[in-house]
Amino acid sequence: PIRRKSIQEGEDILISETIFRFKAAALPFSLRIERISHRIMGCTGSRNTNEVEKASLYVPELSQLADMLKESLRGNFETVETKVVQCPDLTKWGLAAPGICGNPRIIDIGGVPNLLDPKHHDTAFFTIPQVAEDVGLKGAYVYGAGAASSKVVGVNAELMPTEHVSENCRCSRYSKVLEDGSHTMEKYNSSEFGLLANLIACDGKQGNVVEVRAKKRIGKDNFVTCMRTGLAKGLQAEDEKNEKRFGTRQIGIGGVFKVKSGKVRGHVMPDFKPTVMIDGPEVEDWLQFYEMGPDLTCLSVFLTGDPTIAPSNPNGLDLRLEHTHFFSQRTNEGGHYHFDTTPDEVEYVGYFLPAPDVYRV
Repeated sequence: PIRRKSIQEGEDILISETIFRFKAAALPFSLRIERISHRIMGCTGSRNTNEVEKASLYVPELSQLADMLKESLRGNFETVETKVVQCPDLTKWGLAAPGICGNPRIIDIGGVPNLLDPKHHDTAFFTIPQVAEDVGLKGAYVYGAGAASSKVVGVNAELMPTEHVSENCRCSRYSKVLEDGSHTMEKYNSSEFGLLANLIACDGKQGNVVEVRAKKRIGKDNFVTCMRTGLAKGLQAEDEKNEKRFGTRQIGIGGVFKVKSGKVRGHVMPDFKPTVMIDGPEVEDWLQFYEMGPDLTCLSVFLTGDPTIAPSNPNGLDLRLEHTHFFSQRTNEGGHYHFDTTPDEVEYVGYFLPAPDVYRV
């Protein structure tokens, strides 16, 4: 997703995987980020790494969230089951902590402009321990999706971070494109990352979470997008019923899910281009896409919207609303999740938890 302050007359914008040319000089405020395809990545401005902003999110009861997620998915998958359960031991899925509970918070760091412009490639670096401290959770367990540090890897690469800082336990991985066009995944032995990331920080404890199971996709949306947009529609319906403006409440979710069967389409970023890229078709052509799976562990962060958006602040915190990376414990496959490619065979199982706050770094 990308948020724009305005859309100029004649500008090409990729929406729902189709390029449209807008005739109006600007679109009305009601055009929201969830209408723009997840294939366009990121935010509109690079960030000062010393700047941290915070906004509150709506946290439904877990039983209510389970019902909302079931309603979100049931038109897109033939079989859907949701319920509140005790979080299983996720170290068995390759994570650095057994759970995703305890003071969860969403963190949006940097942004795609850092990737697009070479002037940021050697300067936009962050560390997981410092980010955890910046959001008031020193020593946290942190997981999510981001970009590896080119100083660590030697090239641009995808990052699947899972690190428990206080326990000195790191199970992160990175995926890169090789010279022959193939890709590989390896262990990532550093807390440093670059350019951008969408993370969850928490205590890493086991506790109550929402379990989601979905099999055989019959609709067009991917698993994550379906949950995100379904939750947004549910909130919108409630707010309209209560005569509240949509956008005053937003839900933010962190979670881990498995692609138990079937394959997915994912991308891996190649090394940097030496020139400034324009987000959209140029970036799509630059990314390297592969079919991967099954048995993939996916680290996911998504929000229904930006809770700070207002007529006086149309960009809000400039948040990325959806980001999921995955890795295999059995093969060298890993990357950025787009959608499953075998709808009749696909099966997902995941564990999700809402966060009360989102931080922008």
